[in-house]
Amino acid sequence: MGATERIAERMKTMRAREIDEMLDFAEFLLAKRDKEKAEAWNTLSKYAGRYDGAKWQRDELYDRAGLR
Repeated sequence: MGATERIAERMKTMRAREIDEMLDFAEFLLAKRDKEKAEAWNTLSKYAGRYDGAKWQRDELYDRAGLR
């Protein structure tokens, strides 16, 4: 039995007030997920266009004066 079926079974024994509270919590979780997703896209968009797609050589990365 999956989570959806388990939730449906439990809801059959709940009062309307309890179901409303559960629905409110589910909506809170969805809003939280959407907020986190938006924040992640905002972080990515801050750095958009900074990488030009140019190929780089790994050996050149270790040939910098600061790494010697």
